[in-house]
Amino acid sequence: MAEIELMKYNEVDIVADFISEINKIEESNIGYCGKDSLEIAHALREDISDIPYNNSFLTVYEEGELIGVLGFDADLENNSAEIWGPFVKKNKWDVVNTLWNKMIGLLPDEINSISMFPNKQNKQVLQLAKDLSFNRHSDQTILKFNRNRITELDAVSILELKEEYFTEMKQLHDKYFPNTYYSGQQIINRLNEERKVFIIVDNSQLCGYIYVEAEPAYGEASIEFFAVKESERGKGIGSKLLTIALKWLFTIESIKSITLCVNSSNQNAISLYKKVGFQHIHELCFFTRNV
Repeated sequence: MAEIELMKYNEVDIVADFISEINKIEESNIGYCGKDSLEIAHALREDISDIPYNNSFLTVYEEGELIGVLGFDADLENNSAEIWGPFVKKNKWDVVNTLWNKMIGLLPDEINSISMFPNKQNKQVLQLAKDLSFNRHSDQTILKFNRNRITELDAVSILELKEEYFTEMKQLHDKYFPNTYYSGQQIINRLNEERKVFIIVDNSQLCGYIYVEAEPAYGEASIEFFAVKESERGKGIGSKLLTIALKWLFTIESIKSITLCVNSSNQNAISLYKKVGFQHIHELCFFTRNV
């Protein structure tokens, strides 16, 4: 008989190993939960913070064997939660509905929406999302550039954003990314040794910019925004900006790869990333539901 209980402190490594093995398989993969057991364990201990894992994750054991895990990463400030799982052994899927209902019972009253990012090949979770009346918003393509490919990048001159181009950069950013999580001015305010804006200039005019952030302590990095003036498109500036960003990010020894998530309908962007050297990893489906 299956026993469902809250995850315990001494189970982190066991659960991380279990999620890792299931998440390495496309047909059972859940996006953003990781495939490396050490990274998953770190995320459970450090990143699941608004509601710790011992109050937000459930385990299922059958005859002493771990057969399933399901939990959520709460964001109380935004009244939302991202679902981790279900991670269930292939021949034990009959426990999922009971497991799901118990997890929903753990959600605090402040949470009014939940989201899921199953792999497009994860047919069981896609069907679960449909059965539970989730809304499918978009498909996302995951692309990755590994450090061992930096020698393939073209030679480029690296130019950081200077104060004389602040106004042009803000105007360009705010034009193409209105009402996003960082305005042009906020990006400038965030600049430091680990957050950089790189630019391309022609005849003293800003042609385009790219904003990147690095977290050396965790070996992580992200390409947050980049844009090219409409009048300057078709000249290879997008490729140069991406190349500049990658070359700088990989000067940080702890960063082994850069992963991007792009709307699958944006084929122009996907083609550009692939041209620079990003490789297609998989596709995720983005679901949400009110609770």
